[in-house]
Amino acid sequence: MTIGEKIKYFRSRIGITQAKLAELSGIHPVSIRKYETNKMTPQTEQIDKIAEALGVSSFAITGFENNIRLETIGDFMGLMIMLIKANIVLIDGEREEDDEYKPETVSFKINPLITKFFKANAGDTEYNADDVLCRLKQENLLKDILRWEKINYGYEKCAAKYSDTPDKETLNVLDSLKETKEAIELELQRSNVMLGSKNGITVKISSDI
Repeated sequence: MTIGEKIKYFRSRIGITQAKLAELSGIHPVSIRKYETNKMTPQTEQIDKIAEALGVSSFAITGFENNIRLETIGDFMGLMIMLIKANIVLIDGEREEDDEYKPETVSFKINPLITKFFKANAGDTEYNADDVLCRLKQENLLKDILRWEKINYGYEKCAAKYSDTPDKETLNVLDSLKETKEAIELELQRSNVMLGSKNGITVKISSDI
């Protein structure tokens, strides 16, 4: 199914019209019609609004295959960013005074809402999956993730506190912080070094070259 077909499917499942979906999502009815007929593709912001109006996950509309691949270090960093933002992967550790985590204290764990469906075994011993903590092996990748997390953490705190302010200067600072955060996210996803390169470093070459 295309994104448009999925939107139409979920809309039909809950029995609402295109006009009602437009009202609930705050998106123009003409755009909804174009999305469903594949004449226009919704951007991430519109997909999130439509998904919320339909009561489904954004992934249910876009499909995991359109969002996730895992071939390179850049792919891995992008996946980690997505999982942390979605609170699927949680960072456990101590923060410095500047709000950045101390690398030596950091471990990663799966959100308890997910781990409650799993159990962990080591040999014959069974553990609570909530107790399983993972550490990132490569120190440079850990530092990059923590650098991004610090800025993301700061942005989220500021946005929650000041996003409704009428003060233009404050909003400009928020926009600047958001741009910095997004630039770092993009940079972290640039590496084309392949994962699992056993015989030295290999890189993914673009098919356009």
